[in-house]
Order: sequence, then C-alpha cells, then structure tokens
Amino acid sequence: MHAKWAGRIFMLMLAYSPMSFAEKIDDLLQKANQGDAVAQTDLGTRYAEGGGVPKDLRAAEKWFRAAAAQGNPLAEYNIGLMYAHGEGLPFDLKQAAKWFLKSAERGDVQAQFTLGLMYADGDGLPRHYQQAAKWFRLAADHGHPVAQLNLGLMSMRGEGIAKNPEEAANWFKLAAEQGNALAQYHLGLCYYDGQGVSKDDAEAYVWFAQAAAQRVEFAHEALDKLETELTAKQIAEAQQRAAEWRPIFH
Repeated sequence: MHAKWAGRIFMLMLAYSPMSFAEKIDDLLQKANQGDAVAQTDLGTRYAEGGGVPKDLRAAEKWFRAAAAQGNPLAEYNIGLMYAHGEGLPFDLKQAAKWFLKSAERGDVQAQFTLGLMYADGDGLPRHYQQAAKWFRLAADHGHPVAQLNLGLMSMRGEGIAKNPEEAANWFKLAAEQGNALAQYHLGLCYYDGQGVSKDDAEAYVWFAQAAAQRVEFAHEALDKLETELTAKQIAEAQQRAAEWRPIFH
C-alpha cells in the first residue's frame, strides 16, 4: 500500500453483525440452518477466528457465502477480506474488490473505506483518485475517521477532487476530534501554517500535543519548534487545554 494513505486493507478485521457474541453456538447454528443471514454471518466469523469453535476457514466461507447470497453486506465484506488475505480463499485482489464493491453499494462503511484505499493505491483496481475520493467521502460522511483523514489529504493536495484547504482542515478536524493521531497532526499543521484556518500557534500546539501523545514523531518536533515561539504563559495554557481534551465521536 502506498505510504501516503492512512489505513490498510491487509489487516484481518472481520465484520461482526449486531448479534451478541455471547450467543451459544448451538443457537446460532440452528438459526443459520433456518436461513437467518445475521446468524450465518456471525457463525462464519466465529469459524474464521476460532471464537468458541475450532478455527475452520472452509466452514467460515460456507456461512459467509450463504449470508452473502441473501445480500448481507457484512458477509460480502468478509468474503472480500478472505480473498485480500488469501486466507481460506486464493489471494486475489480483483475478487476482493468485487466483494467489497457489493458490500459498499449496500452501505457498509468499512467496505466503502476499503474501496477508497484500493482505488487510491491501485491495489486490485486501477488507480483512480476520483473514485477513491468518492468512496472515502461516503465513508467519511458516516463518521469513518481514517476516511475523513484521507479525504482531507486529497483536498489539501488536490488529488481526485479540487484543492480546497478549508475543506481539508474541516475533514482533519472531524477525524482529529475522534482521536485520530495523524489527523491531529495535520490539523496542527493547518493551524501553524494558516492553511484552511486562521493561523493560531496555540491551537496548533494543542493538536500537536494530542498527536505526540499517540507517538506521532513529527508532532514532537513541531512542539519543540513551537516552544521557541510561544510565551511560557501560552505554552502553559495550551498544555492545560491539551490535558483537558476528550474525543468527540460524530
């Protein structure tokens, strides 16, 4: 994956349905055999991860496909993940993209984000920044923080969408407020450079401090530089604000 985009599809993060994970396997199996797509998806996830049953990727595929045949977007997304990882199915990014598209078109936010990554990087799909921006925006509008971050990067660079520092800063802010460390760093840069927002070194300090607390290396360097430019009082106030900051989930 290209280093300039945040997020990776090659992390096995199977999607769960809202059904309680504590539900007994026998009950799940009964519902799955009766055609309950939610139960089929949950059962597939348990077989894929060995959750309460022996790990069995063939059984996982069976149940995911049964649910996907009924249009379950979580099952479709999980089949895509199996192809993307080559776990239980042959490694095939084109097939992965096909299943992610099915899921994304049904509104699955993680699938929308993943499609954005694949278009941005040209993994399994032709590189196409406009398509990447389209799918990132759909996920971002549903509050996906890394999609918001990537849409901010595209807005700042003018890749796939018109260059718009104000819009970029807004996307960074939405992701930063949810606790995304890289978004916090980029929002700090916006305030430090006056890009898309009015220049405000104290505000930049607050966001760099949040990013630094999550081990973003460049944020530490930015803080060191700001501490030579702000007064002791300004630094103390910014540090207090940073200490009191809490994430806001949109």
